[in-house]
Order: sequence, then C-alpha cells, then structure tokens
Amino acid sequence: MDKGRVIRFIRNGLAVFLVMLAMVWVRTYFSGRAQYLKGEQDYKAGNVKDAITDYETAIHMYTPFSGYVPASAQRLWEIGQTYESSGDYDWALIAYRDLRSSFYGVRSFYTPYPEWIARTEERIDQVLAAKKAQEQSGQAAAKTPASKK
Repeated sequence: MDKGRVIRFIRNGLAVFLVMLAMVWVRTYFSGRAQYLKGEQDYKAGNVKDAITDYETAIHMYTPFSGYVPASAQRLWEIGQTYESSGDYDWALIAYRDLRSSFYGVRSFYTPYPEWIARTEERIDQVLAAKKAQEQSGQAAAKTPASKK
C-alpha cells in the first residue's frame, strides 16, 4: 500500500470520527437543554413533581461546558429544600436522591460537579434523621391515650 493512501485513510477516518463525535455532543446538548427548559415550564406552572423528572433528565444529558446542568442541579436542590421546610420529607428525599443519582449516572473517567454529590449525601442524612424523628413523635402521640371527657 502506498504511504500517501494510508495517510489519507487515517485522515479521513479521523475526520469522520470527529464529525460523529460533534454530532453526538450537539444532540445531547440540545436534548438536555430542552429538558431543562421543560422543567422550568413545569416548575413555573406548579407541576413540581414533573419538573423534578425534567431536571433529572437534563443532568443525565450532561455535556461538558453546558450551563443547564448546574442550573438543573440548583433547581433540584431548591425543590428539595422547599419540600423539606414544609415537612414533606418523602418528596425532599426524592429531589435530593435524584440530584445525587444524576451525577453518579454521568460519571465516566471523571465525575462532573462532585461537590453536589457530597452536598446531597449530607442533606439526605439530615432529612432521614428528621423523618425518623417525625415518625417517632407520631408513634408516641398515637400511643398516648386520649383524654376522657
């Protein structure tokens, strides 16, 4: 085989590979962006539970240098905090766990935004403790005999 043909073959193969890689990156970026925007619509419309799914999906569509991923993470954090402050610990846990699992799901040879994983693990522990305390106080109230009239 001629040396020039080998070089052209390698060059063309590399060009095809780079074009395909760019196509995948662009497709993933715009799919994630669309999920983030859908989440924003659901959140503003009051469909918070649907928004959780949208933000989680947006994070799963992680691409480097995308601004929607940290915005989705921040919104999931805010949703978790809102549920937590209202005492709805089950939904707070769903929001926090979705946030954490999303970043675990996009790991490869590096973990993007590892601070979110540590932050949510700490928060999940606190919410679980608060939920346990709430359940124990509810059980204690149920065991207390009602006053007689």
